[in-house]
Amino acid sequence: MRIVIIMIVSLLLTNCTNSYVKNKKTITSPDDLQKFVNVYCNKNKQTDRVIKVCGNGWSKDLNISESKAVLSAKIKIADITSHSIVSNEVITHKENNKGIVKTYDLTADSKLEDVSIVGYKIVHKKVLKEKNGWRTLVLIEYKNT
Repeated sequence: MRIVIIMIVSLLLTNCTNSYVKNKKTITSPDDLQKFVNVYCNKNKQTDRVIKVCGNGWSKDLNISESKAVLSAKIKIADITSHSIVSNEVITHKENNKGIVKTYDLTADSKLEDVSIVGYKIVHKKVLKEKNGWRTLVLIEYKNT
């Protein structure tokens, strides 16, 4: 009877540790991160009515990592829905002994001012262990009205 109880307890303990190891994900190189982000972010495509973006954040603190990921995704939504581009284009022509020298300079900035992103929904969140911190990836959905 004692042997049976010991076997049952040991099987239960073994089962608990194995399930934890199977579900654990770690990032060990920048290539791992790039592959994972590509697969994760390309799962769901956006449509004309629904914008889906992926955001990620890293920190030694899990809560800060999650906040960074959500903020990263919200910035991408704001850039899609409410941005304006300010550009400055300069074309110069200078004549010298050898001919005409043409130069072209273009600067462009994307501006976000007083943007409010309300009504987004976190569709999926994945937390990974990366070196001595946490990498959080979120997939956010925003209905474009």
